[in-house]
Amino acid sequence: MTPTAFGADGEARVVFHLFAASDRKEADAARDVLRRADVTYVDLRPLGANAPGDDVLTGTATTTALVNIVTALRHLFRYGIAVRVAGPTDVVVQSDSRIGHGQVVVRGPRHDVLAEDAGALRSALDGPLTQMVPDLAPLPYPPSVLFHGYQSAELAAEATRLARVFTDPDFISGADPTGTVLDDPEMLADVSSRPRNLLDLLLLAYGLSRTDGGDHRVRDPRLPGPDAVRRVAATVEVFVQPSTDPESRVLARSLADGRQGFVIGLPPQVAELMANISWALPALFAIPGTEAFGTSELASGTTDGDRRWADIDATVASYLRSWRPPRAATLLPPRPLIPMAMPQDESRYGPGDPYMVFDACTLFLIARELTPILEGRYGGGAEPPLAPFTAGLPREMRLGTHADCAAYVHTMNALILGAGEDGPFVPDFDNIRRHFHHGRPGRLRRTRQREERARREAGVVLACLNRTTEAVLSYYAVVDMLAALARARRDGDLARRLEAIGGRREAVCRYMLWVKEQALPEDWGLRTRLVGEEDGWERAWEYVRHVQRHLVPSLVDPSD
Repeated sequence: MTPTAFGADGEARVVFHLFAASDRKEADAARDVLRRADVTYVDLRPLGANAPGDDVLTGTATTTALVNIVTALRHLFRYGIAVRVAGPTDVVVQSDSRIGHGQVVVRGPRHDVLAEDAGALRSALDGPLTQMVPDLAPLPYPPSVLFHGYQSAELAAEATRLARVFTDPDFISGADPTGTVLDDPEMLADVSSRPRNLLDLLLLAYGLSRTDGGDHRVRDPRLPGPDAVRRVAATVEVFVQPSTDPESRVLARSLADGRQGFVIGLPPQVAELMANISWALPALFAIPGTEAFGTSELASGTTDGDRRWADIDATVASYLRSWRPPRAATLLPPRPLIPMAMPQDESRYGPGDPYMVFDACTLFLIARELTPILEGRYGGGAEPPLAPFTAGLPREMRLGTHADCAAYVHTMNALILGAGEDGPFVPDFDNIRRHFHHGRPGRLRRTRQREERARREAGVVLACLNRTTEAVLSYYAVVDMLAALARARRDGDLARRLEAIGGRREAVCRYMLWVKEQALPEDWGLRTRLVGEEDGWERAWEYVRHVQRHLVPSLVDPSD
């Protein structure tokens, strides 16, 4: 329902999106206030999902009812409340740690208005609400390339709408000083176009990978089948959250035909910082032979570890400074280590391809949220068994570990499929097993051709494997860094959520080593585990601890 709809009393109604923290009991308080106000709403958290963070309650209400709801919540939320108009169709109500408890601020593109009571809040909202004009045409969205005939236009347009809802004005003011991005849905749709293409690759990888359906007791894994893949392709979309929020999320939306749809939201700053850490990992590893998969400038420029750390520190600090900036703060743009365009002398899927790094990081962020959807864990039905190697861990940690390990494999397979020039790349592993070697080339021309193809395809799959492994390692590195920053800024709720994710790192790393040491050599006919790899990973964690102990405190209080 659009904001121009009217209730029985003739008063205009607006669409609201109320963010409430479930781990602070704010969501329960918000539901109670909405019930007492006789306002109908839906919870966008998928049924069966136990991820912490904000619940998003969406509904329609008159302006009077919305003002009364916000007024009732102002003393029930730990922090103050920010109210803002999100594009031409939606109003967002959200707790904000930068606003004092009990205060309500109406946020505008140029300045904020402090509403001290219900009357002041109504007055502050009247102006923005009267300017709200509904979208006359359907919202644009990035089309699916591989599953265009099965994509839900309804859900895809909703993903663009949610991008506006999840926008942080402070983030936008830094990225787009003109402030026009919210007025141009084409721009929002375009930002999500690459993640949408990567979602297609993940769905294709799912369709081409034998699976046990989440039940590890199955002895004969089978392909999901085209119908299963098409069904998922019609009910999943992805969008980029234009904010500094460090957490990805899954939102549930009921479709007009009764199906349950899911929308995955991605944190752009996490993806970009992951890419920078991933680009720098070979330098942090300092393992002979890994430089081929990293940046020559970092890996060979110096052997001094402190110098390498200092170079990476400047980039990490530039991203951490821009996380949740003060209102109206002036921030310098981040200083990426990774090239933001393809270097002139590099080629796709070559050792210095930055796009491959960005894709691996984004794929992993999507895949870890997609996995529970593929396994049918949302919907309230019988929950599939969890992987046996997670036994002994607390249930929430088991769920997260299971999803991250599955995402590792999905990401690797999708990255390989995306390496094709004119379509999906499907390596001939039989040929690799028979003809990949480092000895003298064969005498027969046909044999030499097969050996050349085996070397070329083996190089691609090994590069994809290494970039995927680096993406997972960089994800946990970024999570640990942001957890330390959140705790230093006294955001204990977020810090605990991120620390819980970081607590899965050791189990996921053990799984990756098992895959590289046992599973892939048998399937691919290649040695995929590098000598001294674990030592290199430990050197990377030493750098993370350096960031937590030395870099983060300097960002919170530069005088220290």
